[in-house]
Amino acid sequence: MPLVTFYFQLHQPFRLHPERDKFLWEEQNRSIFRKVAEKCYLPATEMFAELVTAHPSFKITFGMSGTFLMQAELYRPELITLLQKLYEAGAKNRQVEYLDETHYHSLASLFEDPQKTEFRDQVAMHREMIERLFGFSPVSFRNTELMYTNE
Repeated sequence: MPLVTFYFQLHQPFRLHPERDKFLWEEQNRSIFRKVAEKCYLPATEMFAELVTAHPSFKITFGMSGTFLMQAELYRPELITLLQKLYEAGAKNRQVEYLDETHYHSLASLFEDPQKTEFRDQVAMHREMIERLFGFSPVSFRNTELMYTNE
């Protein structure tokens, strides 16, 4: 039987406040994240943990933006705990992978910068967050929306 690995992208942007004298729209960010977490992130993560435990050949990969992880920490920290448990459940058979990516799910790799400073900074920021939350460094990288450039 051919190997199939399921891949899911977890991203939530921070919404800007419609009033120009304010920056982030805290109420909307919290409300939307909690609603999506309740309907999707929490039950799906629990389901994947069950699948990984029950089926040693089941593999899954997640790309999680830094803004998603920040909001999870702020608004539903139990989601971080579930993601930690999911990773641990698949550790023995290497069934769960969390990818490295840009922190802000950004287009920084396309910037006109020969040193790619912003891009490298965002990848480093994301890697540090994954290390802090999950205790390891990702081994694979996924650029925003799977963008590619020869540079």
